[in-house]
Amino acid sequence: MSGFGACRVVRQRAFASPNGSQLVVVVWKSCGATVPDSTQASIIARGRTFSPESTPTFLSVREHLDVVVAWSSERAVRIGFIPGTVQVYKRDQRAGDVTINYE
Repeated sequence: MSGFGACRVVRQRAFASPNGSQLVVVVWKSCGATVPDSTQASIIARGRTFSPESTPTFLSVREHLDVVVAWSSERAVRIGFIPGTVQVYKRDQRAGDVTINYE
């Protein structure tokens, strides 16, 4: 069975840091009926290609949510959800040298 168990990842938005050197990339992930849908976020350097297989996520929540991202500086970003999240799978406080604050 080709594609059995494969996940579909749809890029939603990318939010550039103040000087544009980094991006918060938000994706929706769907893996079929047996695994709940999720919303995930990663930070990548501008110019690099996002890959769900090789780009580490700092955030993963159940369901497809809109994520609000506001960079405070090159090393700090604020994250919020619309609507509020149901279940958090992963919620790191740092991604590399970037501090992440959740609201």
